[in-house]
Amino acid sequence: MPRERIPERGVLVLAYGHKRYRRQAHSLALSLQRHSPGLHRTLVTDDIRCAAAEAYDAVIEVEDGQTDDCRLKLSLDTFAPYARTLYLDADALAVRPIEPIFDLFDRSDVGVVGQDIPEDHPEPWYGDVAAMCRVAGTAWLPKCNSGLILLRSTEVTRQVFARARQLANQYEDLGLHPFRGGIADEPLLAIALAEQDLHSQDLTAVASATPIGISGVLRVDTLAGSCVFAKQGTEVQPALIHFAADYSSDYRLAGAHYRRERLALRLSQRMGLPDRAARLAAGLRFGLQCAVFNTWIRVAGRAPRDPSGIFVATASPPVEAVQ
Repeated sequence: MPRERIPERGVLVLAYGHKRYRRQAHSLALSLQRHSPGLHRTLVTDDIRCAAAEAYDAVIEVEDGQTDDCRLKLSLDTFAPYARTLYLDADALAVRPIEPIFDLFDRSDVGVVGQDIPEDHPEPWYGDVAAMCRVAGTAWLPKCNSGLILLRSTEVTRQVFARARQLANQYEDLGLHPFRGGIADEPLLAIALAEQDLHSQDLTAVASATPIGISGVLRVDTLAGSCVFAKQGTEVQPALIHFAADYSSDYRLAGAHYRRERLALRLSQRMGLPDRAARLAAGLRFGLQCAVFNTWIRVAGRAPRDPSGIFVATASPPVEAVQ
């Protein structure tokens, strides 16, 4: 029997540990089915029998008992099955076709969304920026959100992730801020990327954006294909909205829009309701919460419990990393 031909490009999603991540991966897949139905999808999970697995074209099993921090993300290069793999965090939703994102990045082996910051950056980022720059041997650092990463199947890509895994073993010695009781992947990737002269690319407004730092009302309609909000004073209209932190919560106010969009997708994509009916039902269930959330922002100028400054806490004094 001939082997299935692997497409040149596709999406990779991780969903392991707590069951909420598999639920999120399922909702993401439903949004991709709607807006990018021809784009191949691969799920990495510790439960290959979960409902989310049915919504993916391929499934890769990992051992149960993975840590709940970001350590597994440092092995994306070992899972990436395509020549060009677009990794997405499970708590994202597509609001329009995402195929154009592949062509937004330059020819970098690893593409990340964000902005480079100088070694004298006034605020810490998971720790002391100057210290991280010294480890990388650069005067800048590619500050990024690792909720979207474009990986090309190259030796440079493998070197970047291998170096990030090496740095993970020195996490405390580097003086980096803990995340979920463990490690954060972003500062480690940033150091490894800088060592390879790979820069962040400022694509937040059009590719993927998180509501963290939201400064205006959130308007999102996954079924209609629209998303617009002000992030730190700048209007963004991303193809993917990344509901990070409390913005994907099952019970906090900040997660109201995610819960509404998740329900609308399920009613439309899985149960076959007309879009109008699905939208109405989801609005009846979560519309008041969404209205309260937006009213809060209008009054306070920021979302409740927004974690914008969570990673600027003072970390332990760093030491030099092993090269």
